Amino acid sequence: MHSRLTAALAVAQLTLALTACSGGDNPKPPPFTPSVMPSVTTTTPQTSAGDAAVAAYRRYIEVTDTLARSGGTDTRDLASVADGVELAASKIQAENYRGRKVKSTGTTEVRWAKVTKLGEPAAGKVTTASVQACIDTSKTDFVDAAGKSVRRPGTPTRWLDTRDLKFVDSRWKVVHGKNRAAKC
Repeated sequence: MHSRLTAALAVAQLTLALTACSGGDNPKPPPFTPSVMPSVTTTTPQTSAGDAAVAAYRRYIEVTDTLARSGGTDTRDLASVADGVELAASKIQAENYRGRKVKSTGTTEVRWAKVTKLGEPAAGKVTTASVQACIDTSKTDFVDAAGKSVRRPGTPTRWLDTRDLKFVDSRWKVVHGKNRAAKC
């Protein structure tokens, strides 16, 4: 970035010098119009890791939605989005859905998601992150085998979800988390 800025300044100075030195038939030099430098976005390990962690969180929500819609039978992608305590909890939840013979309908909406904490880079890589999100389950329901809703009246539909992620096996995975009803 420094070399591009230096080069742009050198071109501007050269243009000014040539314009000021031109003589002859044109006593008035043409006006100088500075070129607009394109904005340069620098990507830091933190920015890149934060974006990747949020994307991984969104993928985690998609996979757990699929798990719930399948009634706990579709667990094939769990290990790709969760690890440790969170993977174990998701497997237990799948067993619960199968045992109760319930499944969800609809899709959870991630209204917003943001990184709240990043671990310190080690060897140029950030390997831990915390993501907070507002999720909306108003377009979902849980139904029994007969298709009858089993959602209790008054169950919240907005949740403030906080998840810790870790870079494991060359990808971001949710390792721990919790949510609570909130007006987000």
